Amino acid sequence: MIIEKDLEIFEVVAVHRDTGRPQFAKVKAPSVVDAEDFVADMQPDWLVIRDNSDLEKPCNHCEKSFPVDELRPCAVEPDFHFCDDCADKLRA
Repeated sequence: MIIEKDLEIFEVVAVHRDTGRPQFAKVKAPSVVDAEDFVADMQPDWLVIRDNSDLEKPCNHCEKSFPVDELRPCAVEPDFHFCDDCADKLRA
C-alpha cells in the first residue's frame, strides 16, 4: 500500500504520435518511472520522452559506461556486454 506522503508530483513530457505536438502531464507517483509508465499506459497515442539512462550501459568487465551500440554481447552469456577493449582482452 502506498502512503500519500510517499508520492511526489512529476511532470511527464511526451509527443503526440499523430500530430507531433508536445504533451505535458503532471502525475502524482512514487517515482518518475512510475509516472512515465502511467502516462504511457493511459495515453497510448503519446510517445513518452524518457531520460537517456537506457542509452548507456556499463561494461560488465570494467564497469565504465558506454553507448549501448558500442557494447558487444558475450557469446556465452548474452545478458553480459563488453566494451571493445575488454572484449579483446577476454578473447586473448
